[in-house]
Order: sequence, then structure tokens, then C-alpha cells
Amino acid sequence: MVFLFYLCRVNHSLSKIKTMKNRHYLTKALFVAAMTIFFYAATATAQCVIPIGPGQSYTEDFQSGQMECWTVETTGNATWAVMTGTGSNVVAFQNASAGEEARLISPTFDLTGSSSATFSFAYAMMALYTPDVLEVSFRTSPEDIWHQLASYSISDWSNTYDASFTLDELSSTFQVSFLGHSNGGYYIFVDDIDIVSAGGCARPMGLQASEITAFSALLGWTTAGNEESWTIDLNGHEATVTTQPYLMENLEPNTEYTFRVKANCGEGMESEWSYAYTFTTLCDVITVTDEQPYFDDFEASEDFVCWQSEIVSGEDGWVIDPGYLFPNNTAFFIWLGEEAMLVSAPLDITAVTHPVLTFKHKEPHGNYNDADELSVWYATSLDDYWHLLGEYTAIYDSWDSVTLALPEASDTYYIAFKGKSNNADGVYVDDVWVGNYGDDGVNETLALAVTVSPNPTSGNVTVEANTTNGEVVVFDLFGRQVMAATLREGRTEIDLSGVAKGVYVARIASEGGTTTIKLVKE
Repeated sequence: MVFLFYLCRVNHSLSKIKTMKNRHYLTKALFVAAMTIFFYAATATAQCVIPIGPGQSYTEDFQSGQMECWTVETTGNATWAVMTGTGSNVVAFQNASAGEEARLISPTFDLTGSSSATFSFAYAMMALYTPDVLEVSFRTSPEDIWHQLASYSISDWSNTYDASFTLDELSSTFQVSFLGHSNGGYYIFVDDIDIVSAGGCARPMGLQASEITAFSALLGWTTAGNEESWTIDLNGHEATVTTQPYLMENLEPNTEYTFRVKANCGEGMESEWSYAYTFTTLCDVITVTDEQPYFDDFEASEDFVCWQSEIVSGEDGWVIDPGYLFPNNTAFFIWLGEEAMLVSAPLDITAVTHPVLTFKHKEPHGNYNDADELSVWYATSLDDYWHLLGEYTAIYDSWDSVTLALPEASDTYYIAFKGKSNNADGVYVDDVWVGNYGDDGVNETLALAVTVSPNPTSGNVTVEANTTNGEVVVFDLFGRQVMAATLREGRTEIDLSGVAKGVYVARIASEGGTTTIKLVKE
């Protein structure tokens, strides 16, 4: 079997299944697999009949390594099989030739005596191009046709999805099924299958963590309505809560947490544990001084430390290339993405005499002599908007080192690298350094630095820059040009007395680069 996954961990939530999809990586993946995966093919078995009385439930998480009482109907080589590895098991649709199908059929459930039941499961789907199709159905007897509950056709290499359905047409010979249809994708994963009859205690689903800070996170999950409380297991420590969502406090910065939840429904009834959900708290503010600069060469881990990848458009964000394409680790923007930002932890640069950012980047040419694009941004706080520091849209087949002045120093300063895909060979960033100008050991001309005063203003504004000539263009927040001026000997005056009060953006461009400054007209 061709082994297409690498550096992946299959765990109970599926959310740790992470695969970089760069076309270069796929070739190398065949030689750098980090684990061995075994498949247990389905075999024909005598049909099981499992009674689920009122208030009772059935759960299948495939932890035995076998598909007990589950059967497969297939065309061609397509099949369903249990995938085992580091972590918990899942059942997977193995891709065969495009157009082939395989149906995974549950045991027979005797649901007589129940007025309704809840059917839920978790799933994930992955593909580079055309996604496969997952159809979920039920039937009330072997003679019945399959009735479709839902159909999914997505490709998401990072996330697991939950699905839940209310079943009303119950019988003593009830079955559910998962039909995989191959369009040439990679895998379909299914796990944590539950059928809970009315009056039972349903397993919590839809786990998520939001409003994550360095010290807290809001934990949430779905409810059935008959729970009295929930037990949260967070990194092995259990706590019983009566509210949902629940704000978990006193967490440690930059720490990975895994939590799961089970419902307590009274009279001794409790659900199975939910699948696990993993999140990482944010980093605390990093203090930068002249004597203690900030530096990251991405060598510490094969995942980002104190950087966040935020997808602007498309499916993919920034990842770390762990030395496959270059001798050392680099930050890499995946070519299948459209736009994504790599955002730093908050930096306190108020004690830096002349704060600058230095880094090196590379945007190799693609098949049609084109290049992906990199732009560099800063924000003075989470409430600020992003200001442009520099843009790099040409082909850089070799590493290019850059030094940029950091204006408007603050104690919650953010730096971001934005990658934009033009279907070329990616964007690479490495050796990010923030500190005092002149202390980085790089002999370069300082990139564009600008001051604007007074700001806010009721009239005239003076713009000064460390460049001889340049252009200043002022825009409103809708992107409409308001006025323009020319820098002469590093200085110009702008008269804002005739424009309405509000916030504007001044874009200053010269041979030293491009930057933006927020202007406030009072």
C-alpha cells in the first residue's frame, strides 16, 4: 500500500491528523514516514442483533482494532478498515480507483419500545483535488432501501466534524451505513458512533475552545437537554460543572491542553466520554530590550512556538518545513492556500532604542516563471488594524535578507507575515529577529522609517522619513484616495483641514520600501 500520510498522529478526536500537502512534500513523504499503520480488513460475519432499550445507548469507537458486527459491501478494491497507530483508532475508507464505492454497514439494532433515538458520529475528509463523497443512511430492515440522512464532500486537513440526527422510524431490524465514494481523494475517517434511545444520556459532541488567552479558554459542547451536570477531564484532571460553555481559568501560557466531557443525567445515568479536543493557550507578552532581542529560527519544534497561522482565504495556512526542502526548519506558506497570515506573539518593544525587524525570505519561481507573494505587517495591539511594512512580489530564488524599522512601538506589538499564493513554489521565511537597529549583525541600509506629527491633527501634518524622495498617498477607510504629496529631502506637509473628521491611512513609498501610518483628523 502506498503510504501517503506522514508525521501524522491518529487520536480520538482526529483533530491531530495534520498533513502538509505541498507537492514537494508528497514525493518525500514516501521516504520519511514516521509511523506504521495497520489495516484490519472487514470480514463477513454472522449478523449481530443489539437491543437498545429506552434510555440505553450503543457506542463504537473501534478501539478493539476490529469492526465487530460491522460489514462492508464494496465495488472493486475500495473498502473500509480500522486504522490503528499512535493514539486511538478510527475506521477509514481506503481510496481505490475513482468511481469505486464501499458501504460500511452497522450491526442490526432492536429499537422497539423507543419513540426516538439520536444517532451521532465524528468524521473527517481529506483530498488534494476533488474530494470523495460520504453518504450517511439508515434502513429499517434488510429488505428496505437505504434512506439518506446526509451527504458530505469536503477536504479539510485540520478539522474534525460532528454530525447528529434524530431517528423516528425505528424498528427491531434497524441499521445505519456509511457509503464512501472515491473521487481520487485520500481518506474518509469515521469515529465515535453513538445511538442513544430517548431518555438516555447522550455523549457530548461538538467540543470546541474559544476566546483563548494565555491564561483561560471558554470550553463548549452540545447538550441534549436532560443533563444535570458535566464532568470535564482536562489533561487528566477532572472537574464537575453545571454550566455550558464553561470558562476554564488558571491555565499556563503556551501550553497544549486536551479535554473531554461526559454528561451526568441523574439517577446514576452518565454518558460515554466525548472524543478529545486539543487546543493551545496563547503566549504571554514577550519583552524585548536592546540587551535581549527576540529571535526565532523555527528550529525548536516542528510546529510553531508563539506564532499563530490565520487563514485569510483558501484552505491552508503557514506550516513549518522540518528540513525537507532546506537543511534547516523554515516557516512555509503552503501552495494550495490562497492567503494566510503568520502572526507573532505580543511583543513589548517599548524599551528598544531603535526597534527593527530583520528576517530572510524566499519566493522561488513556479512552472510559469511566476512567484507567490509576501507582505509584512504590524499592529500595535489586538484592537489596532494591520499596517503594511513591506511587500515582496518578485521572484526570489535565493534568500533575501531584509531589515525594516518598526514604528509606533507599544507593549503589545504584533508582527505578521502574509503569504499570497499565485500557484508558484511557496513563500519561505526564516531567522526572524526583533531588536535594536545596529545590533543584529546585518550590514544593510535601514528600510523606510516614517514619523507623522501632530497625530491626531485638526489641520496640517508633517511627514518625515529617512529617505530623500518618495510619495505620500492618503486614503479613507474605504480605500478611496483623498490626497497625495511628494517627499522632498525626506519631508512634506499635508493639509487635512478640508477633509471630514475620522481615521485615514497614509501610505508612504520610496526606494527603501513601503509603510502605512494611521492618521486621525479631529
